[in-house]
Amino acid sequence: MSPFNFADKIKTPILLIHGEADNNSGTFPIQSERFYNALKGHGATVRYVVLPAEAHGYAARESVMHMLWEMNTWLDKYVKNPASVGAVTTPDGASAAPVK
Repeated sequence: MSPFNFADKIKTPILLIHGEADNNSGTFPIQSERFYNALKGHGATVRYVVLPAEAHGYAARESVMHMLWEMNTWLDKYVKNPASVGAVTTPDGASAAPVK
C-alpha cells in the first residue's frame, strides 16, 4: 500500500514537506527521504522540504510560513501555469521549444 511501491509510475509533479523531528511511527522522515530518492531516480519532478525541529504538526511560525510559501510556489508553477513548465518564454511573450 506504500506509495514507494509505485514511484516508477508517478509522473505528476509532487511536493513533499516533512518535519525533521516527526515521531509519528507511520510517517518517520526516512520514509519521505526514500520516496523522494525513488521518485528522483525514476525522473519524476519532485521537491523535498524538511522543516527543522518540527514534529508531525508544524508549530513554529517560520515553519508554517515556509510551508505555505512552498505550497503556493509549487501550485503556481505546476497547477496554475502548467503549460509553462519546461517551456521557455521569449521577451516578447512567445513560447519557444521546451528546455531539456
